[in-house]
Amino acid sequence: MVSIQEVRRYWESHPLLSYESEGEVGTPEYFELLATAKREDSDRFAEAYWNFGGYSGKRVLDVGCGPGYLTVEYARRGAIVSSVDLTEAAVEITRKHLAYRNCLADVRVGNAEDLPFPERSFDMVFSSGVLHHTPDTLRAFRECYRVLRPGGEAKITLYRKNLLLHPLFFNVTRAVMRLAAVKHPGADLARTSQDPDTFIRQYDGAENPVGIGKTNRDWARDLANCGFQIQGWENHFFPKRFLPAASFVPRFMHYFLDRRLGTMVYFRLLKPKGVGGGSV
Repeated sequence: MVSIQEVRRYWESHPLLSYESEGEVGTPEYFELLATAKREDSDRFAEAYWNFGGYSGKRVLDVGCGPGYLTVEYARRGAIVSSVDLTEAAVEITRKHLAYRNCLADVRVGNAEDLPFPERSFDMVFSSGVLHHTPDTLRAFRECYRVLRPGGEAKITLYRKNLLLHPLFFNVTRAVMRLAAVKHPGADLARTSQDPDTFIRQYDGAENPVGIGKTNRDWARDLANCGFQIQGWENHFFPKRFLPAASFVPRFMHYFLDRRLGTMVYFRLLKPKGVGGGSV
């Protein structure tokens, strides 16, 4: 198994969007690029899922805050936000992001597999595209469950094996990407990934040590085994900016690709009332 230290080293050197940003990470220009990428592309159709305005006055936790997009969006709307990330780089960037947007949150270094909070600390726990990067994903799920109060919610998004990554279609997917000259920053996925698991791992860079993808039902089974009640899920995250002539892709087509072929599954979860904090 890859060690947590290897994961930390990689992400210290490769913060989110660092492959795309032409300027320095952590600048106002970077934060505006991040906001545009989220609101107009990868999370364009997920605003209702995140429900940023629905947690004012509630204690919420961002597990793996990265550059702090979700931390900032919840804090701006009145949530009492705590955030952890495995890397010093992400903590520094998130603090700069909060200052840039003129809002506050408690941001600290922390491991998703061993969260630095007591049981039942939060009304809602969220983690966006993070827990599939930690070596012991199930341990991280159980930690999210432990720190959530009974009756509390969780929103967890994870890489999914969609139709394009099915073994029967994967070679066709790669061939079409090569013909269309689709290249993802950090890795030429159509040429360097020989199987769906490598494709998913390299989505965040060719040297990314851990990146796990499963079917929606397999992820749901894992989450349920860790104690969560599955309230539902939806597919999102089809970044059209990597497509040729991306600016000409109409909204209705992007919506179809997002909901049908989105690369991540967005879970709505609940910790049942009348249960303890959970254990690792």
